[in-house]
Amino acid sequence: MSRPKDERSEQALLAPREDTLDDLIARGQDGDALALEAIYFRYKTALFNIAYRYTYDRSTAEDLLQEIFIKVFTHLGDVRTTQTFTGWVYRIALNTCYSHLRGKRAELQKNVPLAEVEGTLHEVQENSLARDVRKPLDDAIAGLPRKLKEIFLLHDVQGFKHGEIARMLGLSVGTSKSQLFKARLRIREFLKERKAC
Repeated sequence: MSRPKDERSEQALLAPREDTLDDLIARGQDGDALALEAIYFRYKTALFNIAYRYTYDRSTAEDLLQEIFIKVFTHLGDVRTTQTFTGWVYRIALNTCYSHLRGKRAELQKNVPLAEVEGTLHEVQENSLARDVRKPLDDAIAGLPRKLKEIFLLHDVQGFKHGEIARMLGLSVGTSKSQLFKARLRIREFLKERKAC
């Protein structure tokens, strides 16, 4: 026995939709708030992780995430091809992080740390074993040059393939592979020097 047509169409409206990225972008360009929310939820974790890896501060990473999405949604109408959308979003994220770091560097050059003025050193004690194990790796990643860090984070942390990274950053696949190799080598050397591995 089949259901009446009205009942089926009502269930279709209530069922959760799994929209494609193409649909979400098109609807977002038309101002659909639900599409913008879906784009946000699709990318928020990965973009937060990138911002956190550049700042190592949760609050700052959250602020940067907000700034990234403001830029993405403000310029969503500029998107012409959805094939490059993910790379475009990551490029906005990386540029936003770089701008923040440039501003932070200038700010640090102007300020004198309170610990130097008082003559005391305040250290945060981290009790967690996980933090103790992770800190040398975080320090190694933080010490990488910008390009090596970008490729390492996109490949090894975010899981992008070399072809995707090459398109995002405007590089050849070979350059992406060699930069990743160099980044891993530097991290390994850093960890050996600190006897962390």
